[in-house]
Amino acid sequence: MDYEMIWRQFPKTVDEFDERFPDDEACRRFLVELRWQGRPQCARCGTEKMWELGSGRFECSKCGYQMSVTAGTPLHKTKKPLKLWFRAMWEIATHKNGISAKDLQRALGFGSYKTAWTWLHKLRRCLVRADREPLRGPVQLDDTYIGGKDDRPGRPKGNKALVLVAAERRGRVRLEHSPDLTKDSVRSFAKRNIAKRTEVTTDGYRSFGPKSLSPRTHHRHVQKKKRHIPDDPLQHAHFAMALVKRLWIGTYHGGISRKYLQNYLDEFEFRYNRRHTQGVGRVMARLLQQLANAGTVTYDTICTTTPFARFETA
Repeated sequence: MDYEMIWRQFPKTVDEFDERFPDDEACRRFLVELRWQGRPQCARCGTEKMWELGSGRFECSKCGYQMSVTAGTPLHKTKKPLKLWFRAMWEIATHKNGISAKDLQRALGFGSYKTAWTWLHKLRRCLVRADREPLRGPVQLDDTYIGGKDDRPGRPKGNKALVLVAAERRGRVRLEHSPDLTKDSVRSFAKRNIAKRTEVTTDGYRSFGPKSLSPRTHHRHVQKKKRHIPDDPLQHAHFAMALVKRLWIGTYHGGISRKYLQNYLDEFEFRYNRRHTQGVGRVMARLLQQLANAGTVTYDTICTTTPFARFETA
């Protein structure tokens, strides 16, 4: 199913949502159309000759392999109703400042906080596309420290978490929890997130230089303690930083573990980059589209992922 068709036909209000997805069968049919354009393919041999069983599963007429519509997605082997999963995605899309696991537990009536926490982290894994376009110039690059308690001036910031932030002017942002602020880490971040033919503006810190940002054009500005916002060369990066810190305190009350910080940054990034999208239905449609291609995500994979996986695999 083409994305343009998805969001144009997707519900725009909660009443339309309840009417469009009244039960599990409606949700299942939508996922079949979304994943295979209505013609399921065998995950083992690739044939489209599939029989639909009474249980809702599909059986391959060639090799006999059986699969469900949620196989190979974060919803794999779920025992909860699909309608409840769709409602959870709607809650994520409609909350402008995000939603905590405790609030999701209350909204969906879960008896276990662990269930709500796991669902949120599974869905957060769907918010980053592997083939997404890198940021293009001009781009502002800076770092910030969040969480912890440390009043010491300058770097390092003790037990605070380091986050690298890159922002297009009035455009998209990228945020990553970084292990340090060395030239190698900055180079790794820039390689993943900033196009090569791009102008990059940074402050005067030594790690932001030709060795870490080449072949990009680099403009360095030494920051002053007192500055006027209109004259701030890193205004958009600083604005994104401020919103992240508000999210940290306002929605999650500072209760984000460093181990899972990147998942929360991905959620912020997903929502921020779609801040001009008209209608929460379109945001959820994008989430559903990415969920269909996200692969299997389990509780164990969430818990065993290292905090700096992107830097380790770069």
